[in-house]
Amino acid sequence: MHEPWQNALANSADDPAEPFPSIAELEVAARDGGLVAPLPELGILHVAGADATEFLHNQLTQSITDIGEDETRLAAWCNPKGRARVLMRIVPSDSGLLLIADAHVLEAITPKLQMFVLRAQVALTSLTPSEGLMGLAGPAAEALLTQTVGSLPSQINGLVRAGDLHVIRLPGDPSPRYLLLAPAAQLSELWQQYRAALTRADAAFWKLLDIRAGLPDVLEQTQETFIPTMLNLEPLQGVVYEKGCYPGQEVIARMHYLGQLKRRMYRARIDIDPPTPGSLIVDTNAAQAGIVVSAAPTAEGGSELLAVLRIDKATDTDLSIDGSPITLLDLPYMPPGLAPANDEH
Repeated sequence: MHEPWQNALANSADDPAEPFPSIAELEVAARDGGLVAPLPELGILHVAGADATEFLHNQLTQSITDIGEDETRLAAWCNPKGRARVLMRIVPSDSGLLLIADAHVLEAITPKLQMFVLRAQVALTSLTPSEGLMGLAGPAAEALLTQTVGSLPSQINGLVRAGDLHVIRLPGDPSPRYLLLAPAAQLSELWQQYRAALTRADAAFWKLLDIRAGLPDVLEQTQETFIPTMLNLEPLQGVVYEKGCYPGQEVIARMHYLGQLKRRMYRARIDIDPPTPGSLIVDTNAAQAGIVVSAAPTAEGGSELLAVLRIDKATDTDLSIDGSPITLLDLPYMPPGLAPANDEH
């Protein structure tokens, strides 16, 4: 766990004898009350300098040169074969751009990203040791956040800044969700305030809400495994085809324009503990049909998960992980178009 959250949680007044809320209780809090979750697994990379915007524009699947001051965007940074090294959220700040992603993945890719800077006026600085993020959901959480920053983003992926605080609206159903980014001192202070007024959740429940929102992730186990379109970055507006070249662009564009997408991300449930990201999904012949992207436990027992599946296998009713069958669930958005199943990737 990184230092900002180590300090914030160390100073917490939580009673160790107090039972942690059940998943069912957390679902009620997210819908009707309010919850707050520490998110120490997320990291922050600051990209600054005269060429920062152009540099990222030329590296990512997303258009960066036209990003508004009141919005955030999803993007992937890929290898030359079009496989995502990292999936990140781009956040404008007063002094550059912030990249939010899994902390371990962000740490791993930063030296590689630095290699592309060359002579550009760009500085990459990790803020993970000095800033942190928490997740909030529910009407009571909205009220507290409004008191803190004055107003909240009205659109999904919207951004409101108040001093050093950044509030990002995420997709959520039925209540909106928010990410709050804060420097360490404010993070600790706000955690104490919010923890006293809201139900405390954990990163696993926040992951469940991400899964239900159809938001993928790239973790250490799945780096350079998926092409961004397989992760449904098209409906999530994380891929822009009208921009110029970037690493992996030819592969990603070819799949789009030639209709060669043979795998995409699905939501599913399974009656076992959450499978590890990267776990294989197989058919009755033990042939690989897909790979787990992320998973989290549910109130009913078992888990919900996101998985990239072969489109021609997704209608099979006998897909399984370690012998346990999976059942497909709806995503909250229209998935990318299906293509004929005669070409493999």
